[in-house]
Amino acid sequence: MSDGSDDMSRFTHFRYGQEPQPAEPVPDTLAVPHPGPLSPRGMLISCAQCQATRDWLLIHVHPDMVFVRCRCAHEWRERDLEAHHVTEARNDSFEEREWGSFDEMYRGLGFDGLFRGVYLAE
Repeated sequence: MSDGSDDMSRFTHFRYGQEPQPAEPVPDTLAVPHPGPLSPRGMLISCAQCQATRDWLLIHVHPDMVFVRCRCAHEWRERDLEAHHVTEARNDSFEEREWGSFDEMYRGLGFDGLFRGVYLAE
């Protein structure tokens, strides 16, 4: 039935007889600005796109993934950083705030590419 009266028509992307699975929960995410340089294992981290060496956004996605985002909007998973690095930066940081989306957060904190090539004062 194409008029929508059949209950199974709501699940056209599932095979007949399969039950839809609930969506996976969104992982907790913590994003903390870090104005200084990062050298977790003695090697200075730099952006592969613009060669910046400081003024980062550290993004911790639970349980153990840490991403670094540059002001030029380049972002990568940094395997040398761990959750405790983000927690330490959080203690030195400003008040917590909730954002509606990642894009809103990037714009609000200045990591959306607008400040590409600009080091903000610490």
